[in-house]
Amino acid sequence: MDGNERRKKLKRQAIMNAATEMFVTNGYTKTSVQQIAKKANSSQVTLYKYFPSKADLAREVVLSLVVDGYAHYEKQLDDPTKPFIDKMKVMMEKSVGVSDQMNDDFFRFMIDEFQGRNGDTHVMEEYDRLKYGFWRKLLAQGRTEHVVSDELSDYGAMIYLDMYVKYVMQPGGVSVERATQMKKHEKELVHLFFYGIIGQ
Repeated sequence: MDGNERRKKLKRQAIMNAATEMFVTNGYTKTSVQQIAKKANSSQVTLYKYFPSKADLAREVVLSLVVDGYAHYEKQLDDPTKPFIDKMKVMMEKSVGVSDQMNDDFFRFMIDEFQGRNGDTHVMEEYDRLKYGFWRKLLAQGRTEHVVSDELSDYGAMIYLDMYVKYVMQPGGVSVERATQMKKHEKELVHLFFYGIIGQ
């Protein structure tokens, strides 16, 4: 990578970092492109070279949260020093922590993205692309440590996952208002989901 490409990559990442912090903290509606550009030590003109609109930038933030979330979970699974049940607990805490920190307004934007209401389906497509490999790996590791029952098939577990997730995220799923209410019970729902997988 030459110097110019490196500078472009760093500038784009600075914009993404600023946007992520501001959207998650202040919400989508109350965060302006001008505010993001200022926080990223950039100009609006430069920002628009990387992201054609505020919605495109927010969509990239949601995609990054999905990809980085799975990367964090994968890192947990790959840690040979922790037993499986401890890894599950860390993943639960991470999931609840992200939800607790997220402004409700940006959460609504994220749900709209998952459900394709903003005219784009990339977020759900990326989520679907990543989930199968990760959950198969998690289930296999859980079975190896005799925490997940051998009687729980990958197919059955994926049905369970899809019922849980797509109730909120699939097109035509629960309303954004209802999803926001559910967010208040994220800790309970995550507990039910993860401990349902391991049968406790």
